[in-house]
Amino acid sequence: MGVWWKSPVAALVAAFALLGSAQAVGSLFVVRGVSVEATGESATKACEAAYAQGHPAAWKRLVERIVPKGEWGSVRQPSADELQTLVSGYEVSGEKRSGTKCLGTMTYLFKGDEVKKYLRQSGVAYADRRGLSTLALPLYDTNGSTMLWGDQNLWLNAFRDVKLENELIPVEAPYGDDGDKAAIPPGVSMGTDWLTYKTIADKYGMKAVLVARVSYANGTASVTAQHVWAGGHDNYTVTGTGADERGALRDAVRQLGAAMNEHWKSTAAIDNSVSAWITVWAPYNSLAERNSIEQRLRKVQNVLSLTISRVTVTGMSMSIQYRGRQDQFAAGLKDAGFGIYQGSGGRILTEYKAGQQMALGGSSAAPEGADSGSDEEPPVEEPQIIRPQ
Repeated sequence: MGVWWKSPVAALVAAFALLGSAQAVGSLFVVRGVSVEATGESATKACEAAYAQGHPAAWKRLVERIVPKGEWGSVRQPSADELQTLVSGYEVSGEKRSGTKCLGTMTYLFKGDEVKKYLRQSGVAYADRRGLSTLALPLYDTNGSTMLWGDQNLWLNAFRDVKLENELIPVEAPYGDDGDKAAIPPGVSMGTDWLTYKTIADKYGMKAVLVARVSYANGTASVTAQHVWAGGHDNYTVTGTGADERGALRDAVRQLGAAMNEHWKSTAAIDNSVSAWITVWAPYNSLAERNSIEQRLRKVQNVLSLTISRVTVTGMSMSIQYRGRQDQFAAGLKDAGFGIYQGSGGRILTEYKAGQQMALGGSSAAPEGADSGSDEEPPVEEPQIIRPQ
């Protein structure tokens, strides 16, 4: 599959199948909108060259998406052969052929597990844990008034044009239908009270909203935004530039998405240069509960390996190798509904207890009998965004 561009028809058939499922869940590892252009002995040869040409550009955009900005320079550029192993497929849109020339816009699907393995082997931090699925509420200040709904809202159209659903903080644009207008009517106060937005967020199956206000003047779109969810909010200020108003607004959407990504990566990107082992006791009441504990724990993105050394009818002893700082491991456990706490006989893995400090730490050396682990990790389950019909 890594050499699909040498067989364009087979490549496209397979790529459409792969991309169809990946885009349905807003995969982090789908990169859209890569422009390519090449020449060759024929239009077909030119297109084959163009498809391959887009791989490095797509890789760069993927790295910028999931790796903290301060570490971009530490990511080694893969060779052409390595890129073949990292890419699963591609999709072409707007292709134009003329004699010996080919140009188009590409969407590439990367193999998430292979990408993460490549970055881990380089000791580079990356984030593969998604933030809250978010609905954009674009407020457009123009001609002395504020616009939210309607096709005349160029800011809303910019969110529709610039796709952010594949980002670390996935953002979707609303339809602007009658249900939306009823949920957020004209004149409603757009503050940070989550109850203001719960109805429209529930309609789209979202966990947060992005109240983004923009004004445009002299080639610059100036944005102030609040990312609001049930537990709090974050503030952002960005600007976008372009040859015209529409271009500046689209650039502002991209800049806002990038700012939200970087903020999320400050806590979610795992430091792959740090790892430790910890031994815990996990109590359970049934075989089904035991299996569930193991399966859920193996899906925690920080967990590199898991060795079960003792099993009884009431619990099991496990040695866990985790990567990243202790606070990152604690966050991963919390997301999975777990906590590790100090008991009378040692550390206990049980359900998460709000307000109780976890007992983490551990050793850099593997306990006797523990599996040293492989460099494989289970794929991160990404939340599916269900849009209303």
